[in-house]
Amino acid sequence: MKKLLFILFGLASFNTYAADPTYDATKGALQNNSALCAYGYNPNCASPRQSRQQPTEIVNINVPSKYGAWAVNPKTGIAGGALNQDSRAAAEKEAIKTCEHGGRNAPCVVGAWFRNGCLAVAQGKSGKKLKTFYGNGANIGQAEPAALRKCQASGSVECKIVVSEACSLPKY
Repeated sequence: MKKLLFILFGLASFNTYAADPTYDATKGALQNNSALCAYGYNPNCASPRQSRQQPTEIVNINVPSKYGAWAVNPKTGIAGGALNQDSRAAAEKEAIKTCEHGGRNAPCVVGAWFRNGCLAVAQGKSGKKLKTFYGNGANIGQAEPAALRKCQASGSVECKIVVSEACSLPKY
């Protein structure tokens, strides 16, 4: 009787391994069943999504530029500016309009313009004359140091920021 039980259990265990040659006894039933490949349980199966490489899609986003300008009356030194305009021409026109203040300060001329960035104005003394320097930068915090560097590099003294940094940056 013992021999018969031993043979029966032996055949039963042999049958288990012979039924599925890819069966791994260290993994669970869900990971060994190839019928469950579609559900993602068996890591040995390559899903159709994993086997194909999707090409990288490049998406261009058109973000409109923003412009700014600074205008000044060379005789009086009175100035005005414009920010967040849709074109250079619109920014310059608005800066002149702001500077001239209804015609009382005419004529004003554009001193500087910028696109998608920031602008600051510094002044320094060169002899008895005041000189104006424009500094710009692509990022916030770069325009004022740029204006001061230009002023100091020219040999002017008492350089200082007279118009704080203002920016016209695109809206994403």
